[in-house]
Amino acid sequence: MPERPVREILGRDTLVAGPPEMSVREAARRMAEQVCGSILVLEGDRLLGIFTERDLLVRVIAAGRDPDRTALAEVMTRAPDTIEAEAPIAEAIRRMDEFCYKHLPVVEGGRVIGVIAVEDIPIAELVGMREELEERHQLAERMW
Repeated sequence: MPERPVREILGRDTLVAGPPEMSVREAARRMAEQVCGSILVLEGDRLLGIFTERDLLVRVIAAGRDPDRTALAEVMTRAPDTIEAEAPIAEAIRRMDEFCYKHLPVVEGGRVIGVIAVEDIPIAELVGMREELEERHQLAERMW
């Protein structure tokens, strides 16, 4: 399987991002407009966190928080794991599988340039790693 870089599967030209003080409602609105499941929380060019649909469900709605009065900084996943743009897609798949990530910020030279989501990964890449992923899952089951 060729080791194509993550950069090749980045799907959009502009970042879906907002400042830490942005309200959850505004972030959800922006995610809906951009048809994506996450928004990066940036201060300038610095990645502070990521806010996902899951965060909205668990940390806001289920917790009874008011989306108009809750800032992203209060409910985001802080200092999220990232992957370099030139890293192989296989590495992104391994990380997303191991840590159950659905969204993984992509960086280049320390600056975030996008996010890959599970649905962005080409099926051929997943099929090519099927055996490795199955072995990893079997090993993890034995350890538990």
